Amino acid sequence: MLGRGGTAPVFLISSPTGGRALKILDPKYSQGDLGLHTKIRIKMQVDLGDHGCPNLIVCHDGGQFEDRLFLLMNQAEGQELEKRLLDVPRDKIRGIVDQVARAAIFLRERGLTHRDLKSANVFVSDDFKRVTVLDLSVLREIHDPVGIGTDHDNQLPVVATSRYTPPEYLFRLQLPSPELWHGVDVYQLGGLLHDLIMREPMFSDEYASASENRYRFAWIVATVDPVVRAADVDGDLVLLARRALDKNWERRRHLRLQDFLGDDGGQTQSLAAIGIAAGPRPLLPLDGPVKPAVARDLARRLESRVRAYLTDRALLPAHTVTAGDDDWSWVLKWAWNLSGDSGADRTQFIVTVAVRHGDPSPRVSTTSRLIVWVDGQPREAAMDLPEENLTDDLDEELSRLILFTLGPLSAKALSAFEGEI
Repeated sequence: MLGRGGTAPVFLISSPTGGRALKILDPKYSQGDLGLHTKIRIKMQVDLGDHGCPNLIVCHDGGQFEDRLFLLMNQAEGQELEKRLLDVPRDKIRGIVDQVARAAIFLRERGLTHRDLKSANVFVSDDFKRVTVLDLSVLREIHDPVGIGTDHDNQLPVVATSRYTPPEYLFRLQLPSPELWHGVDVYQLGGLLHDLIMREPMFSDEYASASENRYRFAWIVATVDPVVRAADVDGDLVLLARRALDKNWERRRHLRLQDFLGDDGGQTQSLAAIGIAAGPRPLLPLDGPVKPAVARDLARRLESRVRAYLTDRALLPAHTVTAGDDDWSWVLKWAWNLSGDSGADRTQFIVTVAVRHGDPSPRVSTTSRLIVWVDGQPREAAMDLPEENLTDDLDEELSRLILFTLGPLSAKALSAFEGEI
C-alpha cells in the first residue's frame, strides 16, 4: 500500500515495464450516482492516454471490476511535495513551479483544468529536479457550463481544496467559464509558490482549528492575504506569488500561466535595453527610522529607495513626487535616457500610490507603468500590485516589489504586444 487519499487506497503493483500505482475506489465512489460520475471522470483520465507530458501522471487503464471502480497509473517518482517543503533548496523553487505550470499549460491546451493544484498533489524526486502532478480525477473541461457531477441540481459544490481556492470559486461568485478556471489555475500556482517560499501550507494554523468552525475558516481563506516574504528567495518569485494570490480577480486575471515558467520571458534582455543591469542588488539603506504616517511620507520614501536603486546602476534619473487626484494618492516618476542627449526621448517609470480606508488598518494600492521608446514611438505597459496594509516598514518591502515590476514591464513594453499585463 502506497497511501490513501480521500476516495481510495493506492497500491503498488509490479508490471513488465516497471512499478504501477493501482487506485481502488471506495464503495461510496464506485456505486450509485457517485459511481456513475466517477466512471465518467476515470474515462476522461484514461482518454488522455500516454500523453507525453513528463510532469503529469499517466493513467494507463481504468473502469469497473466486480463492485469497485479502479484506476491504473504510473508510479510517480519521489515523495509528496507537501511533506518535503522544509527540505526544498531555495534555488530549486523556480524549477518546481516551472514544471507544475507546464502541466497546467498542457491541460489548458486540451481545454482542461486541474482544479486542485497544490503541494499535496505534487510528487517531487529526491533531488528536487523532477516533478509529477497527480490526481487527475478533478479534471474539468473549461468550456463545460455544467460539470460532471459537480454542478447538477444547482447545488454547486466546490471540487478543490478550500485553502487553495480563490473566493470567486469558493463561494461560486462567477459562472463556470474559461476565465473562471484561468483565475483558479493562477491562484493555485500562487499557493504552490507560497508553500515553497514559506515552507508550510497556506493557512496552516487556521486549518488546524478548522473543525471547530469551518465557516470562519472559509471566510479567512476568502478575505485574508497570506503572508509571502523571504529574504533568501528571488524577489520576482515573491512578487509573482503575491500577484497570483490577489483576492481581486480583475487584477489577478492579467497573469498568464507562462509567467510561472522558469525562464524570465526575456526580462533580463529587456532590463538591459532600458539600462538596468541583470541581477538584483540590495537596496541602499536609508538613514533614520522608517515610520510613514501618511501617503505623502510613504511616497517620498518609496521614491528615495527606487532612485537609490537606479543610481546604483549608473543611471541618473530625473525624479518627481507629485500629488495625485486627492491628498491620499501620489505619483512618483523617474525618467532617464542612455544616450546622454538631453533632447532624446526618455524612458519613464511611473508609480501611483494611493492610501484608502481599510479594516483594521489603511490599505495601500500601487500601480506601476513603464514607457519606453522604440523607433520614435512610445510603448507602454502597466501592472497593478496587490493591496498592502499600511505599516511602519511597508516602504522597504513595497519598494522591492515595485522594482521587481521593471522586469515584466520592460519585457512587455519591448515585445510585440502592448497594454496591461
